[in-house]
Order: sequence, then structure tokens, then C-alpha cells
Amino acid sequence: MKKRITAMLLAVVMLFSLSACGGGGGDNGDKVYELIVTNHDSSTSVGQAYVEAVLNQISEESGGRLKFVFNSGGSLFGGGEAVDAVRAGSADICWNATSITVGVFPISEFLNVPLNGITCARMGSKVYRDMYNEIPECAAEFDEFYVFQLQGNCAAPLSTTQKKIESPSDLQGMSIRAAGTVQSNYISAIGAAPSSMSTSEVYEALQKNVVNGMTNDWHNIDCFSLYEVVKYVMDYTINTTSCFMLMNKEKYESLPEDLQKLLDKYNDYASDMAGWYWDSCRFSTAEKMEQYGVEIYEPSDEVRAYLESEEFRQSMADWYVQYLNEKGYDGQAIYDKCMEIVARYADEYADPYSTPITIEEWDTNSVNNY
Repeated sequence: MKKRITAMLLAVVMLFSLSACGGGGGDNGDKVYELIVTNHDSSTSVGQAYVEAVLNQISEESGGRLKFVFNSGGSLFGGGEAVDAVRAGSADICWNATSITVGVFPISEFLNVPLNGITCARMGSKVYRDMYNEIPECAAEFDEFYVFQLQGNCAAPLSTTQKKIESPSDLQGMSIRAAGTVQSNYISAIGAAPSSMSTSEVYEALQKNVVNGMTNDWHNIDCFSLYEVVKYVMDYTINTTSCFMLMNKEKYESLPEDLQKLLDKYNDYASDMAGWYWDSCRFSTAEKMEQYGVEIYEPSDEVRAYLESEEFRQSMADWYVQYLNEKGYDGQAIYDKCMEIVARYADEYADPYSTPITIEEWDTNSVNNY
């Protein structure tokens, strides 16, 4: 009798053991991991469309084991709060930009420097990724995070409300909204008066003639409907911006190894996808501008030569080098390495907008090619 009872108890223990192991898969095989995503871009922006597209693709490939909960428009955390929120674990993932986190990732801010040779988001994404892989100090900026992707933002043209820029003299004294210190320095150098304000304030400032123009990029022009309050857009790249999607490091490390590898698999793909998405804004936003009678024009040879003068180029480089020096880096060595990386892609992206591109075209790409 005792043997029968013992055998029954052993059978029950084995049953519970198998149940706990999930028949060999366990929680790692069927548990759903919910990740909170915060984004300051609006729900209708390319920024949110991109974040949802790439993360939903990952969720699908995970068989639903990774579930992403999206919070757009700063509904959870504003742009200035998001990075700290992810660092603290209050959110799991954020999409953000160094123009918002000035001084936090100073080496990454190279992409923001005017006249650095980066012509579009696709090029910026490749440059930024190489910087991260080849400049140890750049990678070290993100030691507290899991870096899901690094990207360039699309070009920032010079948009104005009343005056078309037909000669360098037209810029003199013009009040131009600029994002961040380095861009403001460039606006001052070319003879205009920089005005610093958040993108959310620009529409009203342009509408009320508080400023005469802006250097917002194509994606922000679309996101905030700024095409409604400008008349002229000079199709010339003042600068691009470095952006990223970061994940709480402890959250990433808590995931099963196969899900970590799935996220890793998408790193390069997600960076290139972002470049494509943001560059598509040049064409989709231009279509909206046409509906509002906005004139998009190329700068004259005289204006282009003035904007690209070696004097201005050197002053921007000197500013960035000094900026890094003050933070304890070898600024010149880092700048030289960044420019070496830029040169790799100069020919490929010499004329990046000669052929229209759309978001839909990206769907022909496969992550398995990366």
C-alpha cells in the first residue's frame, strides 16, 4: 500500500514538474513580454508610423511573445523626458533626437553640424551606425541603454514666410528659427538672427511674424503642418539630425535569449528603414506644400556658394571640436574620424533626392538580407 501511495505521489510531482516547464517550452516559449514605447511625435507623423511599423514587424516575427504598447504625441513622456524615463525604467523604449537631448550624447551630435557633408537621412543613418561601431567614445555614450537603432533625420531646408532667398543680402537680419546651439551659430554666421524655440511653438511664431523663417526638417514640417504658414522653401540641406531608439538595458537583458537575438537581428535593418522613411518625407511633404501654394526652389549658384563657403564650414567644424574638447574628448581626432566616415558615402548620396521614394517601397526589403 505504501509503495502505491509513493508511486502516486511521484507521478503527481512529475506532472507538476512538466507543467512548470510548459512541456519543454516554459514561460520562455509562450510568455508575452509587454514593452511600453514612448514617442513625442504625433500619432499621424512619420516618426510614429515608423516606430509602429518596425516594432510590429518584430512582434509578428516573435509570434506575439513581444507586445509593444505605443504612446505617441508625448502622451506618456515628452521629448525632453523620454530618455531619462527609459534609463529609469519608467518606459521601456523611446524614439528621440539629439536636438532634444543636447549635451547628453555630444559625439552623436556630429550629424547636427551644418556643412558636414551629410545630405539625407539614409546617408546619416549609415554614418551614425559606423560612428557607433568605430568610435569607442560614441558607443560609450549609450552604455546605460540597449541601442536598438541609430539614424539620421531628413534634411532641414530653409523655409520663409514672405521673402524668397535670391541673394546673400536677403538673409541679412532675417529672423530664423533654429534648433540648438550649433545651428544657431550657423544662422548667425550667414548674417541672419537665430531664434530658439521648440517645434511646437514654430507655427504660431511664423503665423504672427515673430520669426521670418525656420530650419525645421521635412518630417517636422509635415508633423506640425508648418507648410500652412510658409510661402517659400529653399531645397538646400542646412543640416540633418541624429536620432535613435533606445531600450532600458535591464529590460532587454531580462528577455529570453532568443528574443534578445530577434531584436539584435533588426538593428541595421531598422536604421536603414528609418533613413528611408524620413527621406520619403521630402516628397510626401512637398505634395502637401503644392496644395498650399508653397514654392520649393533650388538656391542660385551665388547663394549656394555663400552658404557653403569654406569660412562657414571651418567655423562649424571648429565649434564642434571645441565643444567636444570642453567635455574631455579629443575633439579633432573624433571630428576627423567622423569626416572619414562621411567620405565613404559621399558619392552614393551626392544627389539623394533625384529620384522620388515612398514609404511603401521599403516593403520590398527583407530583414533577412541584413
